[in-house]
Amino acid sequence: MSTPSQQQSAPSAFVREELERALAEQSFGIVSFEITSSSSMKATARVVLLEGEPVLVSLTSRGFQLNSPSEAPMDPDLDSETVYETLEQLLQTVSPQYESARRNALLAKLESLSDSA
Repeated sequence: MSTPSQQQSAPSAFVREELERALAEQSFGIVSFEITSSSSMKATARVVLLEGEPVLVSLTSRGFQLNSPSEAPMDPDLDSETVYETLEQLLQTVSPQYESARRNALLAKLESLSDSA
């Protein structure tokens, strides 16, 4: 059972925690991430892709969105207004090396399951 203070802080922390969780789950396909801002409606993280490129990823009630960090101009072919349902979809769009890393992580998990069986 949660205390009243936990109940009051939970909504404001939910978006940040959800973004952190999603990025941690995709850690095999990124170099690093750092939450740069958060509110009750939006959380943003600086993510370094496997290619070494930094991007800003935001999570709102609409989904995941790509933003451009000031030091790295956005590729004009990527629409910053696009909202992705999952972080995986966003990473597949912006990081050519992500799909290979995802496939390798999946194969490693399958091999560990077959070894333990």
